[in-house]
Amino acid sequence: MQEFEFRENEHRWVQVYELIKTRIEDATYRPHMMVPSERTLEQELGVSAKTTRKAIRRLREEGLVYTKPNLGTFVADRDEVADRATG
Repeated sequence: MQEFEFRENEHRWVQVYELIKTRIEDATYRPHMMVPSERTLEQELGVSAKTTRKAIRRLREEGLVYTKPNLGTFVADRDEVADRATG
């Protein structure tokens, strides 16, 4: 992955959130695929644990990812999420 450059006028957690969301939308991260761990994201992007945690929490709140205890965070299947919402 190419190096990520942060914008100075915006919170880093928002930028990490947007980066992961973009990777989900462009299918870099596919449904049910594990998202890199918080530690991996911290190292890749040079951010704190708090920053990655907040970004992942927002993605989870929006239904874009889900967490399996002791396993990690995974990309939600948007079709399954839509089916649950309408069914």
